Amino acid sequence: MNDDTVARPSKRLVSLDVFRGITIAGMILVNNPGSWGNIYKPLGHAKWNGWTPTDLIFPFFLFIVGVALTYSFDKRLAQGQSRIRLFEQVVRRTVILFLLGVILAGFPNWRLIGPYLLVIVGMGFLFAHEPPLSLGKTAKERGAKTVAWVLLVGAVLYFALDFGYFQQSKIRIPGVLQRIALCYFVTSIIVMYAGVRGRALWAVGLASAYWIIYKGVSAPEGVALPVERAAARLNEWIDLKIFGQHLYSERPDPEGLLSTLPSISTTLIGVLTGNWLHTKRDNLQKVTGLFFMGNLLLVLGLCLNPGFPINKKIWSTAYVVFTGGMALHFLAMCYWLIDVKGFKRWAAPFLAYGTNPILVFFASGILGRLFYRIKVGGGDIALKTWLYQNLFASWAEPKNASLAYALTYIVFWLLLLIPLYRKRIFIKI
Repeated sequence: MNDDTVARPSKRLVSLDVFRGITIAGMILVNNPGSWGNIYKPLGHAKWNGWTPTDLIFPFFLFIVGVALTYSFDKRLAQGQSRIRLFEQVVRRTVILFLLGVILAGFPNWRLIGPYLLVIVGMGFLFAHEPPLSLGKTAKERGAKTVAWVLLVGAVLYFALDFGYFQQSKIRIPGVLQRIALCYFVTSIIVMYAGVRGRALWAVGLASAYWIIYKGVSAPEGVALPVERAAARLNEWIDLKIFGQHLYSERPDPEGLLSTLPSISTTLIGVLTGNWLHTKRDNLQKVTGLFFMGNLLLVLGLCLNPGFPINKKIWSTAYVVFTGGMALHFLAMCYWLIDVKGFKRWAAPFLAYGTNPILVFFASGILGRLFYRIKVGGGDIALKTWLYQNLFASWAEPKNASLAYALTYIVFWLLLLIPLYRKRIFIKI
């Protein structure tokens, strides 16, 4: 690959949408069992070192973000969009993604999530007419800008005046969407200002720097973690200093700040994959290259494992390399089946998921929380518990009942997504 950064139109990669759909469906599957106490081991995370199929889902999504980013940027630059306009869109998407994650953590506490909702709506008005920071050329544009700034300033005042409630809430700040937002932002900057070689150097450099920091820097005394996780005290110390108690109940926080550094490397592996797919090589050469690099990273990840074991919770360097290899293999298989061999019918359900990924991830999370909040049976039983016990646990063995509930939840959302896909309604941020 060379450092050719000339923008050119990009064709939508169907296999990438399918891979994204499989990944999102996997996220929903593992996040929504009928009973957390009755799940098959592959549908749960590794307790510490090692991996399960569930531990592949998040890095797969970040990898996909990186691949898709190259297609999106190429398309916009080919349309003549300047880098400053592109950067503004990156900021908008980053803020919205991050705040959606915080809203998901705080839902359904409307007092708590109110400021974040105001920011999202305000940014919608602000970016309705470009450039976003202009005063507007027409009365309609000026009106939209005025509404935007009223909402944004109102959100800041709302948060500041009610800051004590925010502190008491202990709402979790890190999260899945939040990490995606940060990785997307940093990766976008790298892609805008570095060629292919530079992107590769950043990917290697961030993963290597994390290893050096993790192995060479010790956290101050006083950070309490279980003995088997003592090596993660630096992650915990940094997160406590920055976020206080606004962290996940299980420590260290799996989406903490320090471990976001190597997750950017995961996203950059996706970017480099997108660069490879943009070359003028034929499909067979591209597939061969994907499989070759996938094997190379798998072997390298296993070689790194003794020194910095494969570990999802701290996103170890070996985990970056190993899961990057797995992602390359999965994409290569989808690419070979769909774009090379033309076998597409099997992939239709995953296309419905893959073309509205953020919508279904966010909405399924909101509904899942409502199922716990809504009470039935005289107000004593959560709706989810009632559904699980009466529709699944009443006839199936516990683990099978739990799995059946999760699969039904996937089908439920698929039925909602199919009409959107058929009408080409894609909700984008």
